[in-house]
Amino acid sequence: MNTQPAVAPTGVKSAERVQGAKEAPVEQGVLDCLLVHVAKSQTYYPPLNVYQSSNQMAIGLLALADVADREGYRVRVLHEGLEAAIDKRFSFSDYLHQRKPRTIGFSLHFHHACVDMVRLATEARSAVPSATIFTGGFTASFFAREILEAVPAVDAVIQGDAEEPLAQLLQVTCGSGSHDFSGVPNLVWRRNGEFVENPRSYQTSEEMLNSLVYTRFDLLEHGRMYPKLPKAFIKTNLPSKLNLKLNEKISAERHGMFWGLPVGRGCVFRCFYCGGGAKSQMRINQRKGVIFRSHEKVIETIHALKEFGYTGCYVSFDPHPWSHEYFVKLFHMLRERKIKFDFLYSGWGLPSNEFLDEFAKIATPRSAFLISPETGSDELRRKCKTNFYTNQQLLDKLEHADRLGLRTVCYFCIGVAGETETEFTKTLALKNEIETRFQLAKTEAFLIEMEPGAPWHLDPERYHIHQLRRSFTDFVRDQSSAWYSSMSHLGYTSEFFGSSAIDPAVFDQKMLKLRCKHFCNQNLKCYAMRGVWSLSRLAGIAPRPKNQLCQ
Repeated sequence: MNTQPAVAPTGVKSAERVQGAKEAPVEQGVLDCLLVHVAKSQTYYPPLNVYQSSNQMAIGLLALADVADREGYRVRVLHEGLEAAIDKRFSFSDYLHQRKPRTIGFSLHFHHACVDMVRLATEARSAVPSATIFTGGFTASFFAREILEAVPAVDAVIQGDAEEPLAQLLQVTCGSGSHDFSGVPNLVWRRNGEFVENPRSYQTSEEMLNSLVYTRFDLLEHGRMYPKLPKAFIKTNLPSKLNLKLNEKISAERHGMFWGLPVGRGCVFRCFYCGGGAKSQMRINQRKGVIFRSHEKVIETIHALKEFGYTGCYVSFDPHPWSHEYFVKLFHMLRERKIKFDFLYSGWGLPSNEFLDEFAKIATPRSAFLISPETGSDELRRKCKTNFYTNQQLLDKLEHADRLGLRTVCYFCIGVAGETETEFTKTLALKNEIETRFQLAKTEAFLIEMEPGAPWHLDPERYHIHQLRRSFTDFVRDQSSAWYSSMSHLGYTSEFFGSSAIDPAVFDQKMLKLRCKHFCNQNLKCYAMRGVWSLSRLAGIAPRPKNQLCQ
C-alpha cells in the first residue's frame, strides 16, 4: 500500500481561487475524471406541479475536483440537472461519448438522488464500458455494500472523507490501469465478483481542510449558470430558454443567491431525525468531535463567493460550545474588514447573548438567525434534542434578538418522535406566542422525512415508529414514485394519530394537512397554483408526473 499521501496540502496556494468567469479549457475526449452532481430529476408537489429538486451540490464536490486538478488530472464537474435545465435535449450519454472519461464519480450525498444515481450510473456503464465508476457521499457511504449489490454499473464506493481516496483511485485508473484498488483507503469495491472493503484509514485533517478550495466553479460545466438554478426547478413544456428564464425570475423574486459556507466537519449531537449526527459521523467518517477551518480561509471563501456573484451564504455548523468563540471571532473580523455578506445562520442550540450581539453587528437586511426547537413541549424536546433548552430560554433569546433588530426564524417539526395530537397543541401555543410577542421573529414548520443513518432510522423501536424505508432499495422504491416529494413520502408512520398501524399514504396526507393548516399563510395562492397547473396540463404546457421506477 502506498503510504505517501497523494495530496500535499502544504503545496497549495493560500488564496481561494475562483475562475468561474471563464471555464477552464479541457480538450474534448480526454478526461481523466468526471465528477457528477445528481439532482432529483422528478419531484411532484401540487402547487409546483412537476419539478427538479436537490439542485444544490454537496459543498465539498468542487473541492474534490480541485484536489484532482492539483494532482495534474484532467477533471470536470457536471451538474446533470443544470445541463437538463439549460437544454432539455441534453444527453448524458452523448456527453460521455465526447469526453470519454476514464473515471466517473457520482455524488450521492443527499438520499433524494438515489434513483437518479442508479439511472445515470447505468447509462454511464453503457456509454463508456471501460470507465471506472464510483460513488461517494453520506448516503453512498452508509449503503456502500448494498449499492454494489443492487447496482452492477458501480465498481466502487468511497466511504467517508474522500480527498486522499480520490487521489489514490486516480493513480490507479489513470496510471497502471491494473484495476487493483487494494491500496486506496476508505474504498469498498469489487474484485473477481467479491466485495473488498479496504481499511478506513483516511480522515480529513485540519491541515487538509484548510488546503481545500471550495470555489472551483471554473471546473464546473456552465459554472456561471449554477448560482441562478433554483432549489426547485419547475418543469414545463415550454422551450428550454423560456422555461429557464421563468425559473430564474421566480427564484430571484423569492431568494438571493446563497452558497453553503464550508466552516468545518463533524458533529457532537444526536438529533433523532438527522443522518449527519455524531453516531453517523463515527460510522461513516470514523470522526469523533469536530474540526474547523481557519478564520482566514473562511474569509477567503467569502471573498471568492462575492467575486463570483453570490449575495450571501448559509451556515449549518454550530457544534456547541466550540462554535461560540469561533463565530464571535469570525463576525468581529468581518466587521473590522467591512465585509458585507448576507448570512443565514442555522443554530444547533441556543446562542449566547454575546454571539447575537456580534452577529447583529454584521447582519444585513437578508440575514437571519435560524433555530429549530422542533416542538413546543419541553419534555419532548429533552428526548429528541441533544442540546436541550426550555421554551422560556428560547423566548428570552428571541427577545434579545428582537431588541438588537436581528431577524429570527423558528423551525418546528411536525411528527417529532413520541408526539401526539395533544402534544402538538403545545407547539401551536409556542408558535402563537412567538408570532404575537416579537416583531422580527417568524415561525415555519417542516415534515420529517426518514433519512439514512439517523438515530430513528437505526433504531425505530426506540422511537416508537413503524419504519417503511430502511434499505437502499427501499429509498429507490419510494423515490421512484411519480408522486414523490419529501413532504408526501415520509418513510414511516407513528402514533401521532393514535396508532402507527395507519395506512402510510393517509398518514403522510394528514401530516401535510397539519402543516398547511397551521404554518402556511399562502393557502389561497396554493389553491390558485393548483388550478393553473391543472389547466396547463390540459393545454399541454405543463407535464404530467411519470413513474421513475428503476428496472
